[in-house]
Amino acid sequence: MWNPFARRSKSSASHHRSHGHRARGAQDGLPGIASAPPAVRNKIAEVQRMGASAVATLTVTELTQERGVLMLTDLLDELEETGATHFVLDIQNVQFMDSACLGCLVDALNRKAQSGGRIALANTANSVQYLFRMTQLDRVFPICADVMAALAAVERTGSER
Repeated sequence: MWNPFARRSKSSASHHRSHGHRARGAQDGLPGIASAPPAVRNKIAEVQRMGASAVATLTVTELTQERGVLMLTDLLDELEETGATHFVLDIQNVQFMDSACLGCLVDALNRKAQSGGRIALANTANSVQYLFRMTQLDRVFPICADVMAALAAVERTGSER
């Protein structure tokens, strides 16, 4: 059984993140099939660059379990490739997110913070907002009513917070 909280070594986590599609193809008995090129990824969001920030508008309604973590990890890797300092996730379409995906976001936030970046959420559904409140992660992630407010939140310096 898959355990989202199992500790992985740093090298296996990055290997899993960067080669997730290839490993899945081999598991499915498709050894001759290589992963899709980055431009043809299984996209779960539309990404735009706005100044020092990348804004991702998610198009999925549910982020759960291993599949949700893989999709979210791919999206976060794509955002990282934009070279943006900060990320804004517009999750207006996401009606349900589980703790495994929440852990993925916390991991991304920690990596971003090491380079001086921040992550904010915009347009959260009540159920997703409840999850962040219940885990008290609403104190760590700015949760904003719209994308513009989220952009303002991530682009503030640490002293203004």
